[in-house]
Order: sequence, then C-alpha cells, then structure tokens
Amino acid sequence: MWRKISINPWFIGLVVLYLIGGQGIRMALAFFVITLHELTHAIVAESYGCTVERIELWPFGGIARISGIAQQEPYVEAMIAVVGPLQNFFLASAAWGLARWLPVSPSWLHLFIEMNLGLGFLNLLPAAPLDGGHLARLYLARRMGYEQAERIVVEAGLWLARFLFVVTIFSFLTPKPLLSLGIFAVFIYWGAQHSPRPAAYLIVRDLAIRPSWLKKRPVWALDDFAVHCETSLGEVLRVMRPMKYHRVVVLSPDLKKMGILYEEDLLKGLEEWGPSIALQELLTMR
Repeated sequence: MWRKISINPWFIGLVVLYLIGGQGIRMALAFFVITLHELTHAIVAESYGCTVERIELWPFGGIARISGIAQQEPYVEAMIAVVGPLQNFFLASAAWGLARWLPVSPSWLHLFIEMNLGLGFLNLLPAAPLDGGHLARLYLARRMGYEQAERIVVEAGLWLARFLFVVTIFSFLTPKPLLSLGIFAVFIYWGAQHSPRPAAYLIVRDLAIRPSWLKKRPVWALDDFAVHCETSLGEVLRVMRPMKYHRVVVLSPDLKKMGILYEEDLLKGLEEWGPSIALQELLTMR
C-alpha cells in the first residue's frame, strides 16, 4: 500500500517553505496524519473489493484514487468516506487517553490531537471534495436525484473555498496570518472543480447493475414518476434516485395515461436511441 503513495510537487514545495520557517517537525507531523487518513480510506476500500490505484498527497489534503467503487452499492461509498474522519477522531481520543504514558512532549502530543480533530471535522463538512461531500451527495441523491445533489455539493465546496480564502486574507491583518488555511482553500477549490463523479454516469451505472444489487437486497422501494409525453429520456434520468426502482407513467397533454415505462425500457432506450428521445417515441419503439 505504501508503494502506491505519490507526493504532489506542490506538497514538496510547502515542506521546503515550512523548513525555511523553522516548522519542519510540524509539517512532518501533518504529513503523517494526512497519510494515515488516506491509507484508512484505501484499506477499507480494498476490503470491499475495490482497487486502490494510488494515493496522492497534496498540501493539506489527499486523494485516494479508487477504481471499482462505481460498481458498489451507495452504502459502500459511504463507509469508505466516513472511516477517514472516524480514524482521526479515534487517534485523537487514543492520544488524549494515553497521554500520561506516552514518551512524547506534551506540546507535540497536543498538536497531534489538534491536527487529527481539525482534519476529522473539516472532512465532515458537506462540500466537495471532502469526505462529508461524498456523504452529502449520497444523502441528497436519494431525495432529489444525482444531478441536483452533485450540483449542490460542488457549489458548497466552491463557496467554502472562497470563505476560507477571505478569512486568510483578513488574517494578514493580525500578527499570525493563516497561510496554511489559504493553501487548504486552494485545495478545496481545485478539488470541487475536478469532482470525478458525473451524475449522468452514476444514473447509467445504476440502471446497468440493478440485477446484481437486487440479489443482495431483494426488496426495493418503488418510485413513480408522472411525466409529460414530450419530455426527453435524459430529463427523466436526471431526477432518478439511488436504491429505488423507478416506474414512469407517460401522460398526454390532457393528463391521460399513454403507457408505463419501466427501468429496463429506460436502459434500452438510452442504449439504442440516446437521452434525447421523447418518452412518447420510446413507448412506440420499445
């Protein structure tokens, strides 16, 4: 697992900057805490059958590149996301509880606890690309569909980065400017803009791997849509929600039922005619 860790050049530059400022040990401790956080994600992901391609360490953050997670049920992604902050809280609690027996300077022990608590709480914020953003996306997707959930979480990440950057600017009016917070804001902004989970892909994935999920969970909630006949298939897909079976009632302009489309009809229509086909056409072609 350690061989899969790659360090971004910006991280190395930050290390040099902190060494010049006499904060080398502090940076080494931050590196250790972030690495353990990302390794925890990776270990749990592999326990669910996913493959960890690499772990990228950025200034004040990290990204575990995991393949195979798209074929898992949403709760697996939730478990992989939440274990990172939980590990930070566990380490902080363990360090606090064992403080009197550990042969470590109290100042460094307190810094270790603060770093773990800070990283844990920050990662639980419901904004991309943080772990809390993954959890928020999964929660919101079950209520409003993947596309809207993704938009909200990405926007939350961008606004969080802007807020942190403004705080950083004002901190330069104080004796102790928060340069680290500004670097973290840049990381959040970049990560939110490069969110790797497009809603359209997740919708198609859900439709394609439904049979394997049904074996694991044989009882599903039924989600009915009443849709105007001229609506495109793509518009329907955008409001679909995970872990529900969808049934689409196609209505004429005068609200008369023209027919019913099931998920297999939607997937076939998507594969053969694409997302722009109108539902009334799909009814006649299925």
